[in-house]
Amino acid sequence: MPKPMNLSKLAAALTCAFLALPAAAQTMRGPTPYLQASDSPWSVTTPAFALETFQDHLLNVPGVTGTGIVTSTQFSGGIIDSVDGDDGVVNGVCAGGDSFFLGGGPMSFTFNAATLGGLPRKAGLVWTDGGSGCNATFTAYDANGTLLGTLVAPLIGDASNTGTVAEDRFFGIEFSGGIKEIRIQNSSGGLEIDHLQYELPCGVSPTSIYCTAKTNSLGCVPAIGYEGCPSASSASTFRISCANVLSNKAGLLFYGYAQSAAPFQGGFMCVQSPVRRTAIQTSGGNPPPDTCTGNFTFQMNTWIQSGSDPLLVSGTTAHAQFWYRDPSSPSTTGLSNALSFTIRP
Repeated sequence: MPKPMNLSKLAAALTCAFLALPAAAQTMRGPTPYLQASDSPWSVTTPAFALETFQDHLLNVPGVTGTGIVTSTQFSGGIIDSVDGDDGVVNGVCAGGDSFFLGGGPMSFTFNAATLGGLPRKAGLVWTDGGSGCNATFTAYDANGTLLGTLVAPLIGDASNTGTVAEDRFFGIEFSGGIKEIRIQNSSGGLEIDHLQYELPCGVSPTSIYCTAKTNSLGCVPAIGYEGCPSASSASTFRISCANVLSNKAGLLFYGYAQSAAPFQGGFMCVQSPVRRTAIQTSGGNPPPDTCTGNFTFQMNTWIQSGSDPLLVSGTTAHAQFWYRDPSSPSTTGLSNALSFTIRP
């Protein structure tokens, strides 16, 4: 005769199961063989992605920091285990390639939302070497540090550390809520990876900081920044900001449609005339006396989508800079550096 069902235990089990589910679904990718960029599950050679192959002996793709070193800074020759196709041909070896190395512990790559305009929704890497018979474990985390998922490749390490490529495996994740960090770790031996890859949050619409800010009367350098992606229709934010500004001073954002670097009021006018000025705002910050705790913020997507400037449409590239009052400066004014952005649909 069947045992009666314990409804309270069933309810508790179901509650725990649902609490364990993430708020947004994620898809784990791999581990899968990888010999060249076309083996990625994503179109990583398009402008919508950043692909770091380390072939210039640097980790210099935008908006990411890594724990480890570029392998060629400490090692040379065949011990460097790069992706097979990085030498231009898939033939079982990679001569003259480069990779990223960590002697022990988890290797992590952390994405900077402020630099990228958001967090990537797709990110991965290629494991290329570790201790003989080691396991490799890949994990990913959201903006709150919550574990999104884990991939394990058991007994992945071969018995060679001289550039073999048959063991190379891709690990990755897709998560619509944004990926803050990915990590990979060996159960033994040093760790090498290659082909770090991630989707750029703003896709093919580049946003970049340029020009030189004017040092203010307290010796601080105003710094323009941004968060989000410029869009003619998206409900998401695109916020242009400026930090290290004198406290409680009037200022504004102005923008135009060509860059400049002309001397102006003791600094540089980074936007070519004619320019469009936005409304005056106050920097806030600590109460008097003056400090560099002020900041400005302007919601650019709200302005774009308001139709107030008919030139701000999808495909337009604009350039923006902050101006503010600095009474102790000879010109009584301050200037930030500048931001260039292209509006997406």
